[in-house]
Amino acid sequence: NMYAELLTPQVVSPSTSKTLSSPPGFGGDHAKLGTARPTKQDDAQVSELKAKRAWELAIAPAKSLPMTAFMSYMTGNSLQIIPMTMAFMLLWNPIKAIFTETNALFKNLSTKDNSSTILQTKLVYVVCQLLNMAVGVYKLSNMGLIPNREADWLAWKEVVGFKESLVAW
Repeated sequence: NMYAELLTPQVVSPSTSKTLSSPPGFGGDHAKLGTARPTKQDDAQVSELKAKRAWELAIAPAKSLPMTAFMSYMTGNSLQIIPMTMAFMLLWNPIKAIFTETNALFKNLSTKDNSSTILQTKLVYVVCQLLNMAVGVYKLSNMGLIPNREADWLAWKEVVGFKESLVAW
């Protein structure tokens, strides 16, 4: 049957020809040249790599700070849904990261030799998260939602009024 011949796979044996060489990487001689053997890293190298990774994770929130400040500026200071949501997220996400993610983030990087380094990186991580939160507090202040004047706290103080006004004709 013609179809049976087409559907039957042909088993190809390796070439025994002396004129054709194997492609690079497939020859028997080439495979013998580079024998792979596992390298053993000592504990000092592993601890150093873990400390380096911990510092990268610690300053990661600070890397997003310029973009966060720019986005905060671009959303404006009016009392609308987008600026309010952004201000809320600028306060909530750092709090959530500080209390739920800090220990879990550095858990796998901790060894008995680098416990002081991990503590320092945790503190830097918390400070970077607080800087992100400070952008949110600044945004709330610009929106007028943080009571920071005397008239906000004292009932007998008058709110400062503006002498200029716009009148439509």
